[in-house]
Amino acid sequence: MKLHFRRVLPSCVALILAAVASVSMISQATAAGPALDGTSLSASEEKLLKSETPKTVTLDPATGAVLAVEEGNSRVEPLISRRSVCQSGDACWYTTRVPYANFGFYGSAGTYSATMPYRGDYHTGRYTTRACWNYGGPVCGPVLGPNTWGTLGVTVTGTSFTIY
Repeated sequence: MKLHFRRVLPSCVALILAAVASVSMISQATAAGPALDGTSLSASEEKLLKSETPKTVTLDPATGAVLAVEEGNSRVEPLISRRSVCQSGDACWYTTRVPYANFGFYGSAGTYSATMPYRGDYHTGRYTTRACWNYGGPVCGPVLGPNTWGTLGVTVTGTSFTIY
């Protein structure tokens, strides 16, 4: 098979030029993104936005424009996690029935909310915690410090567990 460079070369050059042009247009579009012209931000918000200070930025979901800037994490988000085993140091809410699992809570401050059937006693582990449950109506126990047992003596349906 004989390859004719004079016929193939112009097609290869055209293909390469088209690829370079496409990459250039994509990078320009990506770089442009939503404008941060600050028209709706105060001077302090603009300064905070450009700083390395931890912040929460509220974005317009339709345009990506910055609507507001607040210092820190202004949204209450659970930083607590739950696993189906209790490990050393975890706050642990024990089950009263097989095959339900014990729940180990760990992480930082936050509230884990869910329907947690067949809960009994709990231990705070290395955390300060509060448990809430349903037992003929909604109930929350007191805030208990580290290494403390909460003894209910009955089976309840857990509704939330908070680490402070």
